[in-house]
Amino acid sequence: MRKLMLFVLVAIGCFILGRVTAPGAASQPVVENSPHADAIRLVMDKRSDQIRQVDRENWWHDVKTRKWTTKRPFHPGGIDSTHMFDVSYQIDDKQVATWLVDTQKHTIQDVKLQKDPEASATADGDQ
Repeated sequence: MRKLMLFVLVAIGCFILGRVTAPGAASQPVVENSPHADAIRLVMDKRSDQIRQVDRENWWHDVKTRKWTTKRPFHPGGIDSTHMFDVSYQIDDKQVATWLVDTQKHTIQDVKLQKDPEASATADGDQ
Protein backbone atom coordinates (compact mmCIF):
# COMPACT_ATOMS: atom_id res chain seq x y z
CA MET A 1 0.00 0.00 0.00
CA ARG A 2 2.88 2.35 0.82
CA LYS A 3 4.44 1.66 -2.56
CA LEU A 4 1.15 2.46 -4.29
CA MET A 5 0.76 5.76 -2.37
CA LEU A 6 4.39 6.65 -3.07
CA PHE A 7 3.88 5.87 -6.77
CA VAL A 8 0.73 8.06 -6.88
CA LEU A 9 2.53 10.96 -5.15
CA VAL A 10 5.49 10.70 -7.50
CA ALA A 11 3.14 10.55 -10.51
CA ILE A 12 1.24 13.63 -9.32
CA GLY A 13 4.51 15.46 -8.66
CA CYS A 14 5.80 14.64 -12.15
CA PHE A 15 2.52 15.76 -13.68
CA ILE A 16 2.61 19.09 -11.83
CA LEU A 17 6.28 19.62 -12.61
CA GLY A 18 5.64 18.82 -16.27
CA ARG A 19 2.77 21.33 -16.44
CA VAL A 20 4.86 24.09 -14.88
CA THR A 21 7.88 23.57 -17.13
CA ALA A 22 6.10 22.50 -20.33
CA PRO A 23 6.60 24.76 -23.32
CA GLY A 24 3.48 26.76 -23.87
CA ALA A 25 2.14 30.26 -24.21
CA ALA A 26 4.33 31.56 -21.41
CA SER A 27 7.54 30.47 -23.13
CA GLN A 28 6.53 31.65 -26.62
CA PRO A 29 8.36 34.78 -27.72
CA VAL A 30 6.14 37.83 -27.81
CA VAL A 31 5.94 39.32 -31.29
CA GLU A 32 5.86 43.07 -31.01
CA ASN A 33 3.62 45.19 -33.22
CA SER A 34 5.22 46.87 -36.18
CA PRO A 35 5.67 50.57 -35.38
CA HIS A 36 4.76 51.30 -39.01
CA ALA A 37 1.48 49.41 -38.63
CA ASP A 38 0.82 51.28 -35.37
CA ALA A 39 1.15 54.59 -37.26
CA ILE A 40 -1.36 53.50 -39.91
CA ARG A 41 -3.71 52.12 -37.24
CA LEU A 42 -3.59 55.45 -35.37
CA VAL A 43 -4.62 57.33 -38.52
CA MET A 44 -7.41 54.84 -39.24
CA ASP A 45 -8.73 55.13 -35.68
CA LYS A 46 -8.49 58.91 -35.29
CA ARG A 47 -9.08 60.16 -38.84
CA SER A 48 -11.83 57.88 -40.18
CA ASP A 49 -14.05 60.88 -41.09
CA GLN A 50 -11.24 62.47 -43.07
CA ILE A 51 -10.50 59.17 -44.83
CA ARG A 52 -14.15 58.91 -45.86
CA GLN A 53 -14.06 62.48 -47.22
CA VAL A 54 -11.21 61.64 -49.62
CA ASP A 55 -12.63 58.21 -50.46
CA ARG A 56 -16.23 58.84 -51.47
CA GLU A 57 -16.57 55.82 -53.74
CA ASN A 58 -18.67 52.84 -52.84
CA TRP A 59 -15.76 51.08 -51.20
CA TRP A 60 -17.84 47.95 -50.61
CA HIS A 61 -18.18 47.24 -54.33
CA ASP A 62 -15.60 49.16 -56.35
CA VAL A 63 -12.38 47.59 -57.59
CA LYS A 64 -9.99 50.48 -57.03
CA THR A 65 -6.64 49.79 -55.45
CA ARG A 66 -6.07 51.39 -52.08
CA LYS A 67 -2.60 51.64 -50.57
CA TRP A 68 -1.33 52.72 -47.21
CA THR A 69 2.34 53.62 -47.06
CA THR A 70 4.46 54.64 -44.14
CA LYS A 71 8.07 55.60 -43.57
CA ARG A 72 10.13 57.62 -41.15
CA PRO A 73 10.75 61.17 -42.38
CA PHE A 74 14.49 60.74 -41.68
CA HIS A 75 16.84 58.37 -39.87
CA PRO A 76 16.99 58.58 -36.07
CA GLY A 77 20.07 60.51 -35.07
CA GLY A 78 20.35 64.14 -34.03
CA ILE A 79 16.57 64.20 -33.80
CA ASP A 80 14.90 61.06 -32.47
CA SER A 81 12.50 59.98 -35.21
CA THR A 82 11.87 56.54 -33.68
CA HIS A 83 8.14 57.26 -33.29
CA MET A 84 7.67 59.67 -36.22
CA PHE A 85 6.13 58.49 -39.48
CA ASP A 86 4.87 59.89 -42.76
CA VAL A 87 1.64 58.02 -43.52
CA SER A 88 0.02 58.26 -46.95
CA TYR A 89 -3.22 56.95 -48.41
CA GLN A 90 -3.52 56.32 -52.16
CA ILE A 91 -6.45 55.36 -54.35
CA ASP A 92 -5.51 53.92 -57.75
CA ASP A 93 -1.95 55.25 -57.32
CA LYS A 94 -3.16 58.81 -56.67
CA GLN A 95 -2.13 60.15 -53.28
CA VAL A 96 -5.27 61.50 -51.58
CA ALA A 97 -4.09 62.15 -48.01
CA THR A 98 -0.86 62.38 -46.02
CA TRP A 99 -0.19 62.77 -42.31
CA LEU A 100 2.79 63.18 -39.98
CA VAL A 101 2.21 60.75 -37.12
CA ASP A 102 3.92 60.51 -33.73
CA THR A 103 3.02 57.12 -32.28
CA GLN A 104 4.54 57.93 -28.88
CA LYS A 105 2.46 61.10 -28.37
CA HIS A 106 -0.52 59.72 -30.37
CA THR A 107 -0.60 62.88 -32.49
CA ILE A 108 -1.45 63.31 -36.15
CA GLN A 109 -0.74 66.38 -38.28
CA ASP A 110 -2.22 66.88 -41.74
CA VAL A 111 0.32 67.37 -44.49
CA LYS A 112 -0.78 69.46 -47.44
CA LEU A 113 -0.65 67.49 -50.67
CA GLN A 114 1.63 68.80 -53.40
CA LYS A 115 0.06 69.40 -56.76
CA ASP A 116 0.69 66.72 -59.34
CA PRO A 117 3.27 68.26 -61.73
CA GLU A 118 1.77 66.44 -64.74
CA ALA A 119 -1.73 67.67 -63.93
CA SER A 120 -0.41 71.22 -63.47
CA ALA A 121 1.43 71.15 -66.81
CA THR A 122 -1.66 69.85 -68.59
CA ALA A 123 -3.89 72.46 -66.94
CA ASP A 124 -1.42 75.24 -67.79
CA GLY A 125 -1.17 74.08 -71.40
CA ASP A 126 -4.95 74.11 -71.84
CA GLN A 127 -5.24 77.82 -71.07
